Amino acid sequence: MTRSASITRVCAAIVAGGLSLAAAPASSPARAGDAPAAAAETDEGPAAPGPASLSIAPLRVEIEGAGAGATVRLTNASDHALPVQSRLFAWSQADGEDIYAPSSDLTVSPSITSIPAGQTQVVRILRKGAATPGEKRFRLAVDQLPDPALARPGQALTRIRFTLPVFVDRDKAAPAAFAWRIAQDRLELANTGGATARVLDLQVTAADGRIVPVERNALRYVHGSSTIAWPIRGGCSFGPVRVTAQIDGQAVDGIAAPACG
Repeated sequence: MTRSASITRVCAAIVAGGLSLAAAPASSPARAGDAPAAAAETDEGPAAPGPASLSIAPLRVEIEGAGAGATVRLTNASDHALPVQSRLFAWSQADGEDIYAPSSDLTVSPSITSIPAGQTQVVRILRKGAATPGEKRFRLAVDQLPDPALARPGQALTRIRFTLPVFVDRDKAAPAAFAWRIAQDRLELANTGGATARVLDLQVTAADGRIVPVERNALRYVHGSSTIAWPIRGGCSFGPVRVTAQIDGQAVDGIAAPACG
């Protein structure tokens, strides 16, 4: 589903903290309009999930007002050279979902490289202008490209993608502020502040003590002045529910009142 030729809506199913992984057939070339695919992420250190031979650190990038840029280290843990492509996408949210679009607001260098076996490549993310008020959000997509030399008859080459959240001028954003509610068949979290918040370990409990099943219950981010949502079947029938979660590493306990017409 698209909103324009250059904006792709992705229902992100991220399942753990800043790094995403996906595999795509080599016959689907990387294009400037490709949206970052979503999968696993972790904040516990360099990661090389699944069939990936590439490890990345750090898994979350922040460029503050006084900083000109940041670096990401890509390490090739394999015994052969790895071709890698790095691209940046603007990251916004609408109607409870993530939206990605190509962006030239930051410079990524090198954008394409081949990393020798056992070596580390430093990728630099540089701002183009001075700091401005408010947080800017991006995703850095790093593709471990298929190596034609490893092709075998009857086997499709795959591209493995990692995506990292990139925040610029986060230190100039107003703190996050939250409001929960049940609207029809979904739980909504509105962030009325300015800074993005990281949400995981969500649990919903009805007034009678029943645990309410929540669909797509994995790690999510909610941007400032944005709302995200989780599907809940029969949500309004539960009445007010208690919500607990870990938000930016802090335990949060609140009540979501129904707003059902």
